[in-house]
Amino acid sequence: MHEPTAERDAPPSAAATLDAEGLTCGILEPLLAKRLRALAPGEVLEVRSDREEAADGIRAWVWLSGHTLVAVEKEEASRSARYFVRKNAR
Repeated sequence: MHEPTAERDAPPSAAATLDAEGLTCGILEPLLAKRLRALAPGEVLEVRSDREEAADGIRAWVWLSGHTLVAVEKEEASRSARYFVRKNAR
């Protein structure tokens, strides 16, 4: 996983976006699973969250579920971040 910066590549193109602003991990993770099920293997889901604990929750969930967190893009001026999750091939 890499975290894009101005000097690095842009994040991958997302097939779908999940707006998870204000959602806790207990609500976010089932939504994340549902959205990924709707995607084809290899497609990327962009997850937008403003919760600091989402970073650890998404990383752990992705690792446990066999998907790949391919990039994280944090906004400097706020707590918001965008997480790019690639659906596994199974």
